Amino acid sequence: MGKDKLGAFIDAVYAITITICIINIEKPTSIEWGALWSVRDSIITYTITFFMMVSMWIQIHALWHQIEKINNAVIWASMVFLFTSSFIPYTTDLMMGSNFSNRYFAIIYGLLTIFISLNLLVLQIACEKCNKDILGSGKQSKILPGRIIMSLDIFIKIIGTLLSVFVWPPVILIAVLVAFEVNSLGSRILQNKAKKKEEEEKEKGKKLEESIDEEC
Repeated sequence: MGKDKLGAFIDAVYAITITICIINIEKPTSIEWGALWSVRDSIITYTITFFMMVSMWIQIHALWHQIEKINNAVIWASMVFLFTSSFIPYTTDLMMGSNFSNRYFAIIYGLLTIFISLNLLVLQIACEKCNKDILGSGKQSKILPGRIIMSLDIFIKIIGTLLSVFVWPPVILIAVLVAFEVNSLGSRILQNKAKKKEEEEKEKGKKLEESIDEEC
């Protein structure tokens, strides 16, 4: 199986998963603003879950742009990642409506988001090992976003899950939203740094070539 074919399969599964999530949104009993406000918990849960999934999808695409080949380890890591992600509509549905403040459903939702992030980290490591000959060694061999950012994403979700147990169940949704922002901002910063470093190296190479031409 080629890289592009696996990427297309991941896109298809994610598209279906997001579609199923919005189908599960609780419907208002009447066409009034008050009735719409009554289903706000379902809308909030769906919105945060949607952007969490978009964040994961963007990371997968960024990952795919940085590698050139895949192996069985990458394929199976992708399958496990998709397997855990396929439970998102189910856990999202559990959190919607009257279950918004249910402690046990919040724990299930939180644990799932943690497992998904862990699986994405494992997938990234598998891709790095598979493309070691292309990526090189040292810091250059690490695929963006960095493992520190991904570990921070997981840490925030763990804290959110614990707070859902001892404080207020919907805290997990806040934690997922914060993790999304941290992940997105951190990834952009690292990408800009990598781009700037690449431009500086090109500029150095250009100046070196010019100095060699002048000496000749």
